[in-house]
Amino acid sequence: MVRPRTISDEQILETAKRCFLEHGPSVSTDAIAAELGVSGQALLKRFHNKQELMIAAVGPCTAKTWTDLVERGPDDRPFEIQLREILDELAIFFVDVVKRMNVLRWSGVDMHKLMSQFDEPPPVRDLRVLSAYLKRAAAKGLIRAVDYSATAMLILTSMHGPAMLTEILGSSPTGQTQNEYISHFIDTLLHGLIDHSSSEQDT
Repeated sequence: MVRPRTISDEQILETAKRCFLEHGPSVSTDAIAAELGVSGQALLKRFHNKQELMIAAVGPCTAKTWTDLVERGPDDRPFEIQLREILDELAIFFVDVVKRMNVLRWSGVDMHKLMSQFDEPPPVRDLRVLSAYLKRAAAKGLIRAVDYSATAMLILTSMHGPAMLTEILGSSPTGQTQNEYISHFIDTLLHGLIDHSSSEQDT
């Protein structure tokens, strides 16, 4: 009789992710298995080798809180409030993404090959989902019509950059808290760089 699995794949991947993020790609499968209370051999019966386990645990994923939030909206609240909610979730997401991608790069995983395994690579899906959200926001009159893809790229890279640089430098490159940075970014995105108040007074 086949012995039932006592540890789910989800438990394995969550433990493996924590171990890889804490100790890097050099952590052994035996160490991960010990955390789970199983043998390394038992672990590799589910995932054939360490790299397969690593990619499954820390590789690109498509299930994200921020995309769920975006796909439900926008609603009728002021756009600034909705944008902050999205950026707060994106900030959390990109902190996690940077750590996971670093593990894969340090391990020598071919990122181009990894992304080619997806019908739609996660970064491309992210861009599409956010672009569609902005288009819906314009249709509701919450924002003006813009180049939705370019604006979505601006938002995504503006949230990814601080997470990446903070991981490299060990502190925020701007010296701002996450909330301060997001507030400044929202203000700049919604109002632009040029002060129009003086030109309006002259007319």
